[in-house]
Parts: sequence; structure tokens; C-alpha cells
Amino acid sequence: MSSNAFVTLLTTDSYLPGALVLLHSLHELHPSPRDFKIVALVTPETVDAKSIGDLRKAGYDLVIGVEPIGSGVPGQESLNLMGEFNPKHNNRDRADEQVDQT
Repeated sequence: MSSNAFVTLLTTDSYLPGALVLLHSLHELHPSPRDFKIVALVTPETVDAKSIGDLRKAGYDLVIGVEPIGSGVPGQESLNLMGEFNPKHNNRDRADEQVDQT
């Protein structure tokens, strides 16, 4: 099993076309067998079940549901307890954790 992955994050259905283009491009550039997984992280609360199914049908190796990470005023106090908040860094860490668990 490979420990490498290309990971994308979908937080809305409007990201689906881009995720499908990414998948197609990776398949074109790296025909099977590949030494990496192609993974989509999705927030099921904000992405339609049909879009999640479309990712699976298109050929993503893994489609993993994750909780959204907020950065707005509600809950900001809890985020401040963690120190400086960087959404990109936290999403990348979450992707690493999810891929390592598979």
C-alpha cells in the first residue's frame, strides 16, 4: 500500500467539476499502476450525496467524509484556545490523518 496521495477537498457541489478534472488529469499523467492514492475529502453537511456518489463512480480511490472547519465568529473562542488558526494547515493535517488510517 502506498503512503502517498493526491488529496482534494470539496466543501460545496460547485467544486465537483474541478475535482473531476483533477482526477482525469492524474489518470492521464499517471496510468495504472500508480504508487499513490487519489483521495477526495468531502463535507457531507454541505456536499450533496449525488456529488459524493459521482466522485466514487468517477474513480477516486477514497472518498472520505470530514467535518467542516469553521473560521467565523461563532465558535471563534474555541479556536483561539488552539493558538493561531490556519485553515489550510489544519485541512492538510486532517488529510494526512485520514490517508494514514486507510
